Amino acid sequence: MKKTWYKHLKIVLPCAGAMLLPPWLVSFLPSDAFLGAVVLLFLLINPLFALGIGIAAGWDMRRFWYAPLLAALLYWLGAFLFITGWDTSILIYVFIYLLIGGAAMVITHLVRQYRKRS
Repeated sequence: MKKTWYKHLKIVLPCAGAMLLPPWLVSFLPSDAFLGAVVLLFLLINPLFALGIGIAAGWDMRRFWYAPLLAALLYWLGAFLFITGWDTSILIYVFIYLLIGGAAMVITHLVRQYRKRS
């Protein structure tokens, strides 16, 4: 059996970078720019990344089924460490990002299966 662990790095490293680096960078902003950056992060950047990682995982769903879950959990870790601390309301965003990524993964997988049969 071939070792293909390096293919998982194509998913794990972008997830870690995209979900941990921006919250860390936002934590250094002054207080007046902090709120705008956090809103931009929560409502635009992270949902788009969850959508993108779901589409990428849908190309090989058997191998990368964990990618939307990993993105949501890394988002929670980044928000916990750098932005909010222990705040349970952040779990709503985690669930939404998980739904966005999971739905994108399943839809991409179904579209690919449909195109193979046609």
